[in-house]
Amino acid sequence: MNRFGSPRLRIVWASVSVFLFLLFLIGFSTSDGPDGFAIHVFGATIPQYVLASISDLADPIQLLRSFLRAFIVWTVPFTFLATAYFPLVEAIESNKLRGFFVGNLLGAANGFLYSQLLIIPVWAICAKIMGSLIPAPLALADLHALILGVQLLIWSIIFNRLIRSNRGISMVLTLGLSAVGTKLSYLIDFGEMLGMSSSQLRIVEFLFHFLPSHHVAEATIAVNTIFIGIGGTLALAALLVILPIGKSKKTKTQ
Repeated sequence: MNRFGSPRLRIVWASVSVFLFLLFLIGFSTSDGPDGFAIHVFGATIPQYVLASISDLADPIQLLRSFLRAFIVWTVPFTFLATAYFPLVEAIESNKLRGFFVGNLLGAANGFLYSQLLIIPVWAICAKIMGSLIPAPLALADLHALILGVQLLIWSIIFNRLIRSNRGISMVLTLGLSAVGTKLSYLIDFGEMLGMSSSQLRIVEFLFHFLPSHHVAEATIAVNTIFIGIGGTLALAALLVILPIGKSKKTKTQ
């Protein structure tokens, strides 16, 4: 367990997150006075004309919700990957298949811990401004972000087994692959308009579930994303752990 971070790191991480949660809980507030709806941030009031100008384009609360959702979807998976990737690689190199499965479980647990502690202050903002501690759209975004974090972690191992010379390259390729997966959602929505056949759309849909994607569904997480995106990639990564692909040859010194 310590391979994925010392207990002292977890205590410090948790302490900072809880401190920010309490700070935001105290510092953010709203009021509905004669001048209309107002948001107060650490004693300062956002000018009414700012909120009024925003209201001309969109609901300020909806705009804030969209911003927080984007923050969760981008921050949680990256934290998940950054805190678990290198320890998982070391676990695989030490114990191969056992290290892969045990390391994935421990890595997922630690990724969950670090990422959820990181976004605790977000829930304080939601409680004080939106009137709900964990709004349903943000809870769905968090669930999607956690699934995406698992996908990124598994894909990073796939690239690591194929490219053994540099661990950092695997992380870069994984993040690049997630950008590709995100763009596939546009092909699913507008593929027919672009002249794509039904078979081509099915292939794109399969790749969309198979590859990591930052695209967040509005209703629920697709079951295929879990079975194909996690189960399929997990099997592929386990196969690459067993096979000696990319194993560097050791030269004998005279």
